[in-house]
Amino acid sequence: MPEFSTKPPYIKQISIYFRDKDYKKAFSLSKDFTEAFPDEMVSHFLLAKSAFWLNDFTTAEEESRKAFNLAKDKDGLAVTGILRACSCYRLRKFRKGMELLNLLKTKLPQREEIAKLKFIFALALHDEQAALHHLEMLYEINERAASELTVKLLSRYASA
Repeated sequence: MPEFSTKPPYIKQISIYFRDKDYKKAFSLSKDFTEAFPDEMVSHFLLAKSAFWLNDFTTAEEESRKAFNLAKDKDGLAVTGILRACSCYRLRKFRKGMELLNLLKTKLPQREEIAKLKFIFALALHDEQAALHHLEMLYEINERAASELTVKLLSRYASA
């Protein structure tokens, strides 16, 4: 595994591994990256993302939590929070994921991705009223995205 002294080479090489779908190498180099730069959001985010693609959702949740806590701007909060929520979903920690999405919604009220995930989590929690509410919120943010999500959901369950 290559060893670097600055962040950009790590990020570039890990991005290449992601592009090539070589998630094991991305995970391994991301571990080195977090050891070299433990206080950097991006190192923990890349480790979480590679763990997620390797179906190691426990590590993905843990590392995305660290990345979330290190995030310094709204975009950082959004990407790390969304990855953590997706990890919670895959671990069937629906309530924990929804709590995180509620926190994100207060900080980032107009983020389409968060509205979509809140809708999906509400469905997973069998809370139809909340699901409808989140779908309505998504319509307010982006009508086209809400329509596409609805069509996708209906076509998936119509063929089941």
